[in-house]
Amino acid sequence: MKGLFPQYDYTTSTDYAEAWETALFVFDTNVLLNLYRYQERTREELLETLAKLSDRIWIPHHVALEFQRNRLTVIAAQGRRFSDIRKVIEKSKSDLAASINNLQLTKRHTLIDPEPLTAGFETLTSDFLAKLDKLQKSQQTLTGPDPIKIKIEEIFDGKVGSTFVSQDEIDKQNKIADSRYKSKIPPGYKDTDKDKDGPDEFYHNGLIYKKKFDDYIVWNQLLDHAATKNIKKLIFITDDAKEDWWEQIDFDGPKTIGPRAELIEEASRIGKLDTFLMYKPEGFLKYANEILAAKVSEETLREVRYVSSENKKKNSILYDPSHPNSPAYMAVANWILDRYPMLDDLSGGFPDFIANDEDRNHAYIVHIVNNASKLEILRLVKKVINASVITNFTTLTIVFIVDTAFESQVLLDHLLTTEIPTSQNNIHIVIGQLQSTHNQSTLKIYTESNYSELPLF
Repeated sequence: MKGLFPQYDYTTSTDYAEAWETALFVFDTNVLLNLYRYQERTREELLETLAKLSDRIWIPHHVALEFQRNRLTVIAAQGRRFSDIRKVIEKSKSDLAASINNLQLTKRHTLIDPEPLTAGFETLTSDFLAKLDKLQKSQQTLTGPDPIKIKIEEIFDGKVGSTFVSQDEIDKQNKIADSRYKSKIPPGYKDTDKDKDGPDEFYHNGLIYKKKFDDYIVWNQLLDHAATKNIKKLIFITDDAKEDWWEQIDFDGPKTIGPRAELIEEASRIGKLDTFLMYKPEGFLKYANEILAAKVSEETLREVRYVSSENKKKNSILYDPSHPNSPAYMAVANWILDRYPMLDDLSGGFPDFIANDEDRNHAYIVHIVNNASKLEILRLVKKVINASVITNFTTLTIVFIVDTAFESQVLLDHLLTTEIPTSQNNIHIVIGQLQSTHNQSTLKIYTESNYSELPLF
């Protein structure tokens, strides 16, 4: 049976030097968006490498579309880091001062003078915050000129695939993707629950797309371009680390050994490719350094590896708010336990928690708010109201977790203006924010009320 199953042969010898000298390089959206996450030196070295390959690079149209749609979200996330570090510093200063004052050293131990410590810490933090202010001024803003966007558009000018021209085309691909996802055919099936608590669709140029099918559309456009243009060697670079792209084997821990066999087979059968290689950003830059003599420093490789690791964490099950090891899940659990002696968790079921107080049961549903729409709020509240009708819970509480105090006001406004007629008076609303102290997340409550008695502001 030699040669019958080449997609499963990970020992096949490939002439990597030849592939790198002649292949078309295709980039996923996450690789482009990472440019906003990298420091300037790393960003410039990656852009220089892309420029070095300028006559052999290409992106599917859906990658270009996803980049434009998600660019501001990534910029905003990077900007929030500045306020986060300021909060940490201010809290550290406050905690230090309060702890020293509690010791009452001037009354109880006159030999210990904390003044050099507090003064030195004040100088240290002031200097750091001044540098932070300077650094923030150099960061990309939401509305200012965007040199990264301009550079990417220049590099990929004339190197973007064709788009869909009708809703029928998109609907046909959605139907295929849906069937593939149900059968766990890669790529993309791990995104089945993408934005499960919010709208899955988005609108562009008169056409409606489904976000959960993004990966499949990118893959489909890649294969179609390869087959149509008679491309024989193709290298795909993605920072997606999920199992619906990579073959992962448990060998004293998970080991990634290459792209999924199904992708290799489709690259050959549908894309008509002789050679199909896949790299994560670090691997791409490492081999670009060795084979193409690109100037990529060790510092750049380390940062690219770190950003990829952080991206992987964000997409892992441990960062799913309904997972029992996520910060949100643990913070809500501890908050409930401060009120009730008994707590059962359902590990991602519905509801997320049931608290027991003698013969009364109180249900809690945890919901992470990301730019919540009124439709999203409406769906969730209706779901809880329906559950209250058919269950015997004493109360059902939706715990909304927001990023900022401002978002809590926006959410509260949505709730106040969302008319849902109900005679149920056991529905409660909690709006809170996660706060991290000493590697532990706690819940800061902004609003706690019966749904029918929400406070005006």
